[in-house]
Amino acid sequence: MRITFIAMTAVLTVLTGYAPAAQAKDYNIKQMTAEVSRALENRRQRFDRLAELKSSGVIGENNKGYISVLKHDPQTAEMVKDENKDRKVIYQTIAEQNGLADALPVIEEVFARVQRDKAGPGESVQKPDGNWIKK
Repeated sequence: MRITFIAMTAVLTVLTGYAPAAQAKDYNIKQMTAEVSRALENRRQRFDRLAELKSSGVIGENNKGYISVLKHDPQTAEMVKDENKDRKVIYQTIAEQNGLADALPVIEEVFARVQRDKAGPGESVQKPDGNWIKK
């Protein structure tokens, strides 16, 4: 889960420049709830499979901080649904525990940027303008 925590740290660092309430503070998960622990463990377990699907062009990182299915198949769609649900748990927890309830769209955008920046060569990512590209 090192990658998740690195991504969260990056989000929280970038948030300080985007959210009005986020002036000169560190925003993080202040209390590791059972729900967040489950979400992080679920993400760890599916990480390698998602990486394979990204590199093969089946899925890509969208501009909202979630994964999109680019070549539909039912198993992949179910895995993406689960991944996106776990990401939402993490994003909402960051917002709620840091008094940033109105900043969820910003948190999602920042995570999208982190995922876009770390995407590997040939992986599909959605730019902020909505266009999909291969890195």
